[in-house]
Amino acid sequence: MWLTGLLFIFLLSGIKTQERFTEEMLIKDLGRGFSSFHFNFVSQSPEYEIPKQHYDIIPKSMFSLLSSYSLEELHLSMVRGYWDNERWGPNFVTAAPVGAEVWSWFKRGIVNVDQAWFELTHALSGQFCASLNRLSDKVYSVSPKWSFRPTGISKLTDTTNTSTLLRYAQMPGEGLCSENFTPWVKLLPCKNLKGLSTLLIPTSLFRSNYNALTLGLRRICWDVTCSVVGLELVQTLTVVFDRRLLYGSTTVPWSVHGLLGSTVEGSCSAAHSSQIFVLRGPVSTQLTEFPTRDDRYNITTSTGDLRIQAVFASVDVSTGKGRRMMVSPVLTDDKATEALPLMSVHKYLTGSGTSDGGIRALLISRADFTVTAIYMDMIPWYTQVLFSTLSVRVRHESSDDWKIVKPVKSHLLPSLSRQRMGLMELVLSIPARHHVAISYQFRRVLQRWSEYPPDANHGYFLPAATLSYQIPRSELTRLQQRLPAAYRELVLPNWASTYGEYFNNSPVGAPHQPGDGFVRVHSAIVLISMPTPDFSMPFNALCIVCSVIALLFGSVHKVTAGQLVAVLPNEGGPKLVRVVRKVIQRLRALGAAAPRGGCLKYHFETVKYMD
Repeated sequence: MWLTGLLFIFLLSGIKTQERFTEEMLIKDLGRGFSSFHFNFVSQSPEYEIPKQHYDIIPKSMFSLLSSYSLEELHLSMVRGYWDNERWGPNFVTAAPVGAEVWSWFKRGIVNVDQAWFELTHALSGQFCASLNRLSDKVYSVSPKWSFRPTGISKLTDTTNTSTLLRYAQMPGEGLCSENFTPWVKLLPCKNLKGLSTLLIPTSLFRSNYNALTLGLRRICWDVTCSVVGLELVQTLTVVFDRRLLYGSTTVPWSVHGLLGSTVEGSCSAAHSSQIFVLRGPVSTQLTEFPTRDDRYNITTSTGDLRIQAVFASVDVSTGKGRRMMVSPVLTDDKATEALPLMSVHKYLTGSGTSDGGIRALLISRADFTVTAIYMDMIPWYTQVLFSTLSVRVRHESSDDWKIVKPVKSHLLPSLSRQRMGLMELVLSIPARHHVAISYQFRRVLQRWSEYPPDANHGYFLPAATLSYQIPRSELTRLQQRLPAAYRELVLPNWASTYGEYFNNSPVGAPHQPGDGFVRVHSAIVLISMPTPDFSMPFNALCIVCSVIALLFGSVHKVTAGQLVAVLPNEGGPKLVRVVRKVIQRLRALGAAAPRGGCLKYHFETVKYMD
């Protein structure tokens, strides 16, 4: 019996050692006084066929999501602020639109995808204290055909019609606050008690200019032969600070403690690896330890990745080494190198008034080769799009002559009033250094009074447009060699889970792997005004009615509740006569009391009467 118990304990310990947790932090000076921090927490565990009683790395709630709702993978993001890739360079993760974004793949053979999506959004809404349950309806969700593909191992790629198993939704007006941050932190093995997560102080994080919180759940190969399937939970947090608001100058040395308001406390015992990467930015920087000025952290080697300036373990920071590390901008006469993104997308509102309007999207290609891109736009039901007005025009960057072109493929799904979100997907072949303008007109639909949000006069946010494209493998190496180190891609491809793995296997000139070169960018959200009734009218009408009733009530009450007194004939007559008569009587009374000594006599008589 005791041998069976020992064997069971041995098996459990073996499984526990297989589970892995990695935490990483990336620090980068974005230039122009902006500093960015990116936290990457990766939890990996084998997918057990028999449910466990205790979960060490990945919480049980994440396993329940996969099994309860037949999920292949799940992606959730909540963003406050807008990542300006033309000023800040490439993002650390695939950029998400402002607000909340949820998209998930479901397994083949599922009975009802809509019901599973309904239950999933409600579960996420309760777990992360957000209004994600609103996304359960088709009014807010769509099923794109070409813009999204599974990121983990999946059998869905073997089929042709997989869009029916995908659900995608945006909520542009959803805010990000500490109520969403707290349950996200509790999913970490060490919470925010030890390790790099001790730097996550909400009061400091939410005074920044940009916050992006993401959660990804997917299946991966646990071994080389992929005989065992594993589960991977990726949690990332990106923060951008404007140092001009905190330090007053962009040339003043800054520190992690000064921006995040905390230092690394201890080390997470569950972490298989815990590293801090300092990346090169457009402005030259030097790492020093205050108050000394050594360069023990600076790396000058030709064999490492040029994007990295320094790498050290978080335990060194927690034990004192580098605890007060400062990042000092180095003033040089050389102009800071800049490189605009390969492609950009902008979305604008056209027209005037509250009846009709339009949307114009501008795609800018700075590549010197032809790029095949997929443009996706979601159309709410209250903006009824007239697809007959859809126009796609293209011109060279040095020309003003626009030419009408046709997309390679298109998927147009009109919206239905109060029933379905519209969808537009266009596959475009964009020539080298060309601009593409996509425009269409829409009609604003009147809403019921109960359908307006609390602040109806503020307007409505339209979902952000999405642009996805794949850089040809033949052009990747040339782009990497041409771009400065500060502007090279930082988004992890599908084959890499951590930055340590990515930096070691993606130096310049290394063979490219499947998944490299895929880019997805989003435009800014658009605010439109809708025909809004005067919600203050009931209040104004109520005030007027109450005022009128109050005025009438006084006179009516006096007539109905007053006492009738008989008046003598000599006291009657017109009102003017009665007033004159009262005035004369008052004057006579005053004249009778006016003789000398009258007041004294009246005083004595009053005293005598009182005695």
